Amino acid sequence: MSTIISSAASVAAATSVASQAEVASIAALSPPAFALELASVIRTFTPDALANGAATLIGALLGAMLAYVLQRKFQSLQNKNAELMAAHRMMFAILQQINTLLLIQKDHVFSEIKNPGRFISIPALSLFDVEKNSMQMADLSFLIEDSKGRLILYDLFIAQENYTEALKIWNLRSTMHSEQLQPAIAAAKIVNGTAVTHETIESAIGTLVFKSMINVTDNSIEALHRAFIKLRDVKIKARAYLVERFKNNDFIDFDFPETFGLDVMPAKIM
Repeated sequence: MSTIISSAASVAAATSVASQAEVASIAALSPPAFALELASVIRTFTPDALANGAATLIGALLGAMLAYVLQRKFQSLQNKNAELMAAHRMMFAILQQINTLLLIQKDHVFSEIKNPGRFISIPALSLFDVEKNSMQMADLSFLIEDSKGRLILYDLFIAQENYTEALKIWNLRSTMHSEQLQPAIAAAKIVNGTAVTHETIESAIGTLVFKSMINVTDNSIEALHRAFIKLRDVKIKARAYLVERFKNNDFIDFDFPETFGLDVMPAKIM
């Protein structure tokens, strides 16, 4: 082992000495000889060699630039597709919310709107999931990019807030109807279908339950109208904005031939 190490050290020392000798020999050249030596080195850089090197460098640069441009284009296309999908989901969510309000009005309110006893005759409904058709800020962030979009976003969230509050108050009414009004009527032994006055009902079920049910019923009906009108208006504005922004008329457009009176705020509920 010591012999091999000594041999390797000898080779390294010999190489080092040779390199130093070469440098010393070049440094010792006279100026004319040095010029000749330099010329011989330069002659290796022929026009073809330089052209090939430049072509390789330019090709690599162009390839990198093209890859960057294509990546940016692909990312931009992905972003646009994501925004387009979010826009379609927004329009569908507005449709679902409006349809929910219309179903409540059509199935439970419209036929009883002129009935003074509607606070009893409109039944307790199944509780609504207020988050079911709601839109989150993350889904609509693309609307923040310009001033028109921000106005749409503002109107949309105001409309959605009214929609959510409408469902909440209907949930409250349904709970009061099933847990307070119905037990009070049953305890008073008022037979279903019996014609009675407000005074009789109030006396039978108590003033607190009586007045609370009238107030929550009237507020629930007004909340339906308010939410419907705001959603209807923002639907028109949002679709016009989306068509202009995406240069695409493919967004769902919907209208309801019968609104059952929801499109006008009642001046005063009887």
